[in-house]
Amino acid sequence: MKPRKTKYLKKVLGKKSFELFPEKNHHQFYYLVVDGVKQNVYTYFSHGKKEYNKNLMGQIKKQLKFPNTKQAEQYFDCPMSGEQYIKLLKKIGAI
Repeated sequence: MKPRKTKYLKKVLGKKSFELFPEKNHHQFYYLVVDGVKQNVYTYFSHGKKEYNKNLMGQIKKQLKFPNTKQAEQYFDCPMSGEQYIKLLKKIGAI
């Protein structure tokens, strides 16, 4: 996956059903919330990171349960909506 700015990643997650939950161990946790229910799909950000490189983006891809890199890229580049993402997670049994 291509590197992305942390600020941009947080913005995309916020628009697509993820909510920021209280900090744990100096990290910002974003959980998926569907119909008001917090799901077991989440990722987190360190305070000091301004940009996430390919390796860290790969970890985010796994945390958000994307089956492949193409789908993760579509999600962060915005052709995939939050609703489409939730349907994908239901289809693969992640939620």
